[in-house]
Amino acid sequence: MCGSDGCGSTCGQCYGNQQCTSTSAGTQQCTMPTTTTVAGFFDGGSDYRIRFAPPYAGTWRYVTHSNVDALNNHTGTVTVAPASRGNHGPVHSQGYAFVHADGTPHFSVGTTSYQWSSKDFDMQEETLETLLRGPDGAGPVFSKIRMTVFPKWYDYNHANPVQTGAPYDILPSSPAANATNWHCVGSDCAALSGSFDLQRFNVSYWHNYDRLLRRLQGMSVVADVIVFHPYDGGHWGFDCMGGRDPRTYNTTHDDFYLKYLAARISSFSNVWWAMANEWSFCKCKSRGVTGDNGPSPIWDALFRTLSTADVYRRQMSIHNGDVLYNHSQPWITHVSLQGHETDTPTLRPKYQKPVVWDEERYEGNVTSSWGQLSGAEMADRFWWGMSMGAYVGHSEALLRANVASDDAQPLWWAKGGILTGTSPARIRWFRSLFADNNTMTVPPMSALSPHVEMCGTNAVVATVVMTTPSADASRFALVHMVQAGSWAVPIPHPPCPIGGAAAPWTVVAVDYWGMRSAPVGTLPCNATIVTLDAPAVPANFILVNSPA
Repeated sequence: MCGSDGCGSTCGQCYGNQQCTSTSAGTQQCTMPTTTTVAGFFDGGSDYRIRFAPPYAGTWRYVTHSNVDALNNHTGTVTVAPASRGNHGPVHSQGYAFVHADGTPHFSVGTTSYQWSSKDFDMQEETLETLLRGPDGAGPVFSKIRMTVFPKWYDYNHANPVQTGAPYDILPSSPAANATNWHCVGSDCAALSGSFDLQRFNVSYWHNYDRLLRRLQGMSVVADVIVFHPYDGGHWGFDCMGGRDPRTYNTTHDDFYLKYLAARISSFSNVWWAMANEWSFCKCKSRGVTGDNGPSPIWDALFRTLSTADVYRRQMSIHNGDVLYNHSQPWITHVSLQGHETDTPTLRPKYQKPVVWDEERYEGNVTSSWGQLSGAEMADRFWWGMSMGAYVGHSEALLRANVASDDAQPLWWAKGGILTGTSPARIRWFRSLFADNNTMTVPPMSALSPHVEMCGTNAVVATVVMTTPSADASRFALVHMVQAGSWAVPIPHPPCPIGGAAAPWTVVAVDYWGMRSAPVGTLPCNATIVTLDAPAVPANFILVNSPA
C-alpha cells in the first residue's frame, strides 16, 4: 500500500510494477498486478535463474523470453499455496508506521553490522546465532540488520574478503590475483582497484549472500541491504565504478549491478534497500548536489534504475552523511537518519513517512565519537526515539582486550560475531513492550504524534509522543524526561472519550535499565495535566498509558 491515503495525489504514483487499484471500501491502494515481468540472472556455469515472489495464491502461468534460443519460450504453470502461519509477508510503509502485507504491524528494532556478509564463514554463523538467540541466549533482540553488499576498507577493517570473495570476479594477473596482496591485512596493503571484472559477478559470493538472506528470513529479520557505501577509499574501487571525477561520472556499471541485484534478491520478502550509507560522502557521485533536500542527479538516476528493476517495490531509503537527501521523492518509503534526532517532529510531517534513527551513535569504547555511547545511553536512544515517533537502531563497537591489532578487533558494528555490550538485553525488553503483541496496548506508530514540552522553561524538559487528540476511546502517551525535577506536563486530549467508559488514566513509571515498570497513580479521564517526578534522567522515564 502506498501510504495511508492510497495512490492518489496525496501519495504519488505507484512504482516498480505496482498498479493503482480501487478497493471495495472506495479507497485506492498500490497492488501487484496479476501479470508481471521479472528479469532473470546468470548464476554460474550454464545456469540462469528467474526468481518470482507471487503476491497472490493460485495458479500462475509463465512464459520465458530470451535472446538465447535454449532459454526462450518455455511455458508452464506453478501453483502457489496461501502463506504459511506466521508468514505475514513483506513490509510496507503506511503513514508513519510499518505494516506487513497481511496488515500485521511491524515494529522495527534494528542493528548494524556492515560487512558481516564479507567475513569468514565461522563468524557469519556466530552472527546468525546472536540474531537468533540473543547474546545471552534469552531470545532475539533485533528485527532488522543493516548490511552491505560490498566489503569495507576503514578503521578496524583493513582486510580483503578472503573466504567469501568479492561480488565480482577477479581479473587474471591483476593485483587481487596475487595471493600475497589478497591475504594482506593492514592499512598499508596494496590497493586492488582495477582488479575486478565489472561485467562478471562472482557467483560463489552471491550464493553465500542468498544463504544469509534465507537464514534471516527464517528468523523474521529484515535484511536492510546497503547498496553503496563510501568506505572503499579506492582500495577495491566499488564505491566509484563509473570513475572518481563527479563531473564525468558514468553510471553504466552501477546500473548493471543494480539490475542484477534486483533480479537476484528482490524476491526475498525480507529485503529492504538502503541505496547508500552516508551517501553524501561518495564524492564521485556528488555532481549537482547543493545541500539538504536539493538536487542529486546521479543518486536520483540510480534510484530510478533500482525502482524500475524491483517489481515488488521493496522498502527503499538512503542514509545521510552531512547532507539530507530529498525524502519526498516517490521512491523513498521511509526516512533513514543519522543525527537530526531533534528535527524528527519537523521531518516526520514534512515527508509524511516513517522515520528510522538508523545511526544515532553506538555503544562502544573506540576513539571515534560515533562509537562511545555507554550501554545505558544506547538503550536510552530507543526510548528517546519512541518519544519522538521514530523507530531506532543499535550497534556496538566495544574493543576486546589482548587483541593483536586494530584490524583483528571483532567489532559487531562492522563484522558481526558476538555482542558483549550491556544494551541488548534492555533493547529486547523495550521491544517486548512496544512490538507486535505488546504488553502495553500501544497504538500503531501512525496514530502517534510527537512534540516537545518546555514546561514554562527555556529548555526542553520532555519529549512526548501521544495519540492524536480525538474522541477515540484508546489514548496513549509516552513521556521521556530529559530534565530532572517535578514537572506538570500537558495532556492535550478531549475531556473524555465519546462512547467509551470514563476510565481513568493509569500513570506507569518505567525503569528502562532495571527493566521494570510499575503503576504510580491514576488521573481522571478529563485530566489536562499530569505531574511527573523525575529525580534523575535519563534513567527515569514515565509512561502514561490510556484506558483500553
